Amino acid sequence: MSDDWRCMRACSPLGGLDVRVDRQGRIVGLRFGDDAHDAVVGGATMVGDGHVQVLVDRWFADGELAAGAIDWPQGSPFQKAVWRAAQTIVRGATCSYRELAASIGRPRAVRAVAAALAANPILLLVPCHRVLGSDGALRGYAGGLARKHRLLVIEGALSD
Repeated sequence: MSDDWRCMRACSPLGGLDVRVDRQGRIVGLRFGDDAHDAVVGGATMVGDGHVQVLVDRWFADGELAAGAIDWPQGSPFQKAVWRAAQTIVRGATCSYRELAASIGRPRAVRAVAAALAANPILLLVPCHRVLGSDGALRGYAGGLARKHRLLVIEGALSD
């Protein structure tokens, strides 16, 4: 890992978040703190960064982020296409992996789309939790299926 970023902790209605921020203050990584892919590897955890907490609070309040708040992470062109397509799924809506694959012109790449979403390093900001199975069932989520369900309830896409 590079020393071009720092890690800090933010709070959310669904638990602690480990947030990786570059030197310009843009978010380059975001995971739930108890996630197996803990973003704190290789850096010191800093608690109480107001900038990051404001961004997280704003996202949970209205799903909005300030322009330039994230920096696109490393990924293949295919992964980036999937992540950008996932960002077009509006708060309160969902789509299937199949629909997402079709939206990037790769209708037969359903499993590859699922794999790209599984590699999403900025949970919430690339809202992979809004992608469901073709039957409407919740499928894998790095933050856990219980969190995926809660996120969709918070956003109004599912009822409790």
